[in-house]
This record gives sequence, structure tokens and C-alpha cells, in this order.
Amino acid sequence: MNKLSPLAKRTARIGRPPMRADAKAAAPRERGVAVKSSLEYALLGLVSEAPGVTGYDIVKRFDLSMRHYWHAHQGQIYPTLERMETAGWIKSREVIQHGRPNKREFSITAAGSRALQKWLTSPFEKMKLKYASMLRTRFMGHLGADAALAQLREYRLQTQVYLDELREIERGFFARFRNYPDENYMFSFFTLRHGIGWMEHNLRWCDWAIAEVERNRALFR
Repeated sequence: MNKLSPLAKRTARIGRPPMRADAKAAAPRERGVAVKSSLEYALLGLVSEAPGVTGYDIVKRFDLSMRHYWHAHQGQIYPTLERMETAGWIKSREVIQHGRPNKREFSITAAGSRALQKWLTSPFEKMKLKYASMLRTRFMGHLGADAALAQLREYRLQTQVYLDELREIERGFFARFRNYPDENYMFSFFTLRHGIGWMEHNLRWCDWAIAEVERNRALFR
């Protein structure tokens, strides 16, 4: 019996076959079961939208259109692309460049397209939040009023900075077209608007929470 390589074992653990991607992707999904979202699917979607895209461009596209709702370090992206190629979801080719370093271009495979469709058409996953700022806020009663207010004001400042970054993306990238050039651009804009709305809500919440602490200073021991 052949043993799986360490890379193939890691590939299998993220819910994909190590080498038999075509057979697995073609199997019908269980009715009513969500396919768990992951960085693999995020990158698969990006590759499908721009066949022949380089790893460098994938990183740029990810940062531009996804960082407001899905976090990943640049150091995670390239190893993930390698695993996806081992699984048969994408393929790459080396492009020779004269006077510059050679580059690798990635394209989605038929198995990758089936896997992407399977994920997109599965039921939405149940929301499971890990919101570090709210976890800290839950226990600010252990601080004095002044210290709690300082923390809330710092959170408000960080929220404003992030909102400004998202608005800059909207002005610099999405304002270039009067109409949507294609459907992928449109849905990418939808997610950006969601991020902007969320940050605007967070600012309103910060102002309300700060005012409530000021009004209820007598509660603090």
C-alpha cells in the first residue's frame, strides 16, 4: 500500500483528496450540509476569475477585496496554492521573462471548478464569531471608569482608521466605473459596502458606549 506524503496528508486534512481530486469533486454532496469556508476556497475563487494570475497578483487581489472579512497572512497564501495544486484544484505554468525573474501563472482546473461550485451552492454555514474587541469589552467592568473609557476610545480610533482605509479602496478602485464591468466586480463591491457599513455601525456603537460609561460612573467600584 502506498503511503501519503506529508504534503498529501495535510491536503487530506483540509477536507480534500490528496491526489484524486477529480473523483472526489464529482461526488454528490450530502443534502443540507454546508461546505466549510476556508482560505482554499477564497483563493480558488480568485484564480477562477483571472486565469493565468500570478501569486503576486493573487496577494494584491486578496488584500484589495477580502481583508475586510477574511484574514490571511501573505505567508499563508503561497503554501496554500501549493497544496491546491497538489490536490488538482489549480495548475500552474512557469513563464520565462528576459531581464526579470520568471513568474508562475495559476489557472483553475475542471476539478477546481466543480469544487468551487459545490462550496458556493452548499447551505450557508452557521455564524460562529470570535470578536476579540467584544470579548475584551465584556470584562471592562473590572477596570475603573477612566480606564474603560480609554479602551473604548482606542477601539473607536482603530475603527475610524480601518473605515478610512475601506473608503479609500472604494474611492480608488470601485469609483473608476459608472456601471459594474462584470458580475464578480459587483459582488466584490457588495462585500466592501458591507464592511463600510459595519465600521460605521461600530463607530456609532462606540459613541453610545462611551456616553453610557460617562453616565454610569457610579456603577464602578
